[in-house]
Amino acid sequence: MWSYLISTIELYSNHKSFSLGIDTMRNLWLLIHFKDLEIKNETIYYQVDNGMRQRKNTKHPIRKMRKAHKNTAEFIEYLSNKSYNILKLELEFTNGWEIKQKAYSELMFYTNSTNERNQLILKLLSAAGQGPIDVSKLDINYTYSFESAVKLTKINFYGIPSPDEFWPEEQVAEWRRDVEAIDRLNEVEETEPHVYSKSELLDMKKMFPNWDGESEPF
Repeated sequence: MWSYLISTIELYSNHKSFSLGIDTMRNLWLLIHFKDLEIKNETIYYQVDNGMRQRKNTKHPIRKMRKAHKNTAEFIEYLSNKSYNILKLELEFTNGWEIKQKAYSELMFYTNSTNERNQLILKLLSAAGQGPIDVSKLDINYTYSFESAVKLTKINFYGIPSPDEFWPEEQVAEWRRDVEAIDRLNEVEETEPHVYSKSELLDMKKMFPNWDGESEPF
């Protein structure tokens, strides 16, 4: 269960864009904060979902929305009486900003500068009742999880940054090689027997008097 409206944040390598972890199935209302921006282009795919009223075997086709909207307020109003699941959402505004939905669980925001990025992050966190945070202390291409309204924990599976769409192909290829090398190293470490220190051996002997000191005691 997500305790906060915004669960994660990640800064992208162009220093103008970022993503926020948001349940986009339920929280597209956040787009209302962009109602003053005029929509230049939009790509929206949806699927009808009538919930409990829909038969189990019924599966509606995925369709592209053909109706155009002037702004996000108009778009949210249009959705208010529709039984739609939004499967893909891409909005481009006349000021150069963009918003994209990712896999029901993220919204990606593209601005024109680092300053715009930082201001937008603080605005959206404030709208969610979270923050403020010091954006300058966040490392690029690392995901941070909100453990409280202001406390962030860095998610660091491999100890290296994860690629984004702005990385060149050569850098992505190098990242893949690094990840493969780390995975191989982890596999070796998992198969190698643990070498007990002298203090560990004494503790284990106390716990397992009949242990031979070599095989696993349990």
